[in-house]
Amino acid sequence: MKIIWICIQWLVVATFIVVFVFVFNSYRYLLYALICSSVLYFPLTKIIASKLSNPDGSKRVRYDVNGKRVTMQMSKFTTFVVLLVGVYVVLVSVFSVSPHLERKEFIVTHPNWIAVTPSIRNLACNIQRGKTKYAYLDLEYQFTAGKHSYSKKMDKVEKLYSFFPIIGQRRFEEMRIELLDRATKKNVAKEYLLFYNPNDPEQQKFFLANDNFYPQGSWLYNILFVYCILFLVIVIIAFLFKIRP
Repeated sequence: MKIIWICIQWLVVATFIVVFVFVFNSYRYLLYALICSSVLYFPLTKIIASKLSNPDGSKRVRYDVNGKRVTMQMSKFTTFVVLLVGVYVVLVSVFSVSPHLERKEFIVTHPNWIAVTPSIRNLACNIQRGKTKYAYLDLEYQFTAGKHSYSKKMDKVEKLYSFFPIIGQRRFEEMRIELLDRATKKNVAKEYLLFYNPNDPEQQKFFLANDNFYPQGSWLYNILFVYCILFLVIVIIAFLFKIRP
């Protein structure tokens, strides 16, 4: 029974990794993280060894819990995996808040793809309610490659997350209008850009904006704010208890 439970746990972890790395994000980010982690790990080997290593090469961290000494060992492989995860999260976060950087990365990695400015046929903006609140944009574009015309409808091509975890109906409507105005301006400025594979025009990559920095469209924006609010509440409570007579 224990073995089955362990297998289920590893299966859940593997599924989460596959979905997050290959569905929600580009697998290339993982390759970049592997390269960066390899480069960073070896210069830090001496520091890690001097702080955490035992003569046998294992890592050991000691800390006290309720006055008792607790020892945790961590292998070199585990250390590298922790570093890899940290670098990967940083890379994904950077690309998620910079549409310009994301577009440049795609141009460099797909030099043979052709860039065109598609015509936008429909723009619609709606609100996603629930635990995660955001406005999202749906659109349909059309372009011509050779003698054929192609069109595609995209759902939630861009999102605008709420700055406050709890907001009213009026703010929801303001978010929707703000995102729709932003998309309309990008369309007028011809900032939309579509890349397609000349050997297979059905393979396409659409970019809505080219902002150097746009955190409002990133899930990181909403998560960071929620954690900042929680941290602020904890600090205020701790301060109140400290000055309590």
